Amino acid sequence: MSEIIIETKQLHKQFGSFTAVNQLDLELESGKIHGFIGPNGAGKTTTMSLLMGMIYPTKGTAFIKGHPIGSVPAKKLLGYSPEFPSFYSDMSCLEYMMYMGNLGQLTYQESFDKTIELIELMNLKEHLHKKVSKFSTGMKKKIGLAQAMIHDPEILLLDEPTANLDPTSRFEMIELMRKLVTERNLTVLISSHVLSELEMIIDNVTIINHGTLILSDRIENVQRMFSQGKIIVKTSNQELLVNHLKEKFSAIDIDLLEEELQISSSNPQIIKNQIIKFVYQNDLLLDYLYEQKVSLDSLYKEVIINKEKEGINQ
Repeated sequence: MSEIIIETKQLHKQFGSFTAVNQLDLELESGKIHGFIGPNGAGKTTTMSLLMGMIYPTKGTAFIKGHPIGSVPAKKLLGYSPEFPSFYSDMSCLEYMMYMGNLGQLTYQESFDKTIELIELMNLKEHLHKKVSKFSTGMKKKIGLAQAMIHDPEILLLDEPTANLDPTSRFEMIELMRKLVTERNLTVLISSHVLSELEMIIDNVTIINHGTLILSDRIENVQRMFSQGKIIVKTSNQELLVNHLKEKFSAIDIDLLEEELQISSSNPQIIKNQIIKFVYQNDLLLDYLYEQKVSLDSLYKEVIINKEKEGINQ
């Protein structure tokens, strides 16, 4: 089993009468990409700020690899890239990265070597001596990620890393994050509203709303939980298959969607086995058969939007 690298215990943050984070209990595994989602004002950025030790909890606590948040050992393990990174207007890319390395207590040579390594990784070598403040949004996002990695952290906290990027830059950033986790065994916590892209790379998903934890689990477990046993199948004789399934099983729903069948069952594995057996015995052609997965978008709608509507209507 993977090590728990980030743990929060009843983590709570109050700003006056406003509760930003409400008794949050989390356990995040190391070496994974964790998606951190929720509506605006849900408490995602506040949670990241608490983990970074930038602000202090009102109650509760959290640990980074066993170290209390805000402690020097905890901060050394973390790299943070905010949604809107800021840069000194008079610094070149090289100067800014060297400065960040200095803040991370690297020697001059360590800062230089690490800067060159990261700038090459970000495909920004030709811009090394240009002013960072003049960079495009996509380039600034890359430098924001690079500075978060200058001190070789084990954990990256990324707040909206693909926001306001064009499709090409978003794809590059997604591929870069996937590469970093694979090659450097990093743990990444990503807050994002671009759920279709997040779904491509995350291992685990955590959803919060009004500062309260809604769910936190591996993405495949959550998708299975909300899939409701929907099977999609297309064969060379759909009518024959439908008649057989209706005779064999009474507690299933079958809908014809264009040329394919959508079958709902509380035990999809039994249905899939029966379909394969029937296709083989009756010499049918099987074009495809799969259990439908719930997208992160539809999952978000089910968990957040529909629950909000239910609350309003009660």
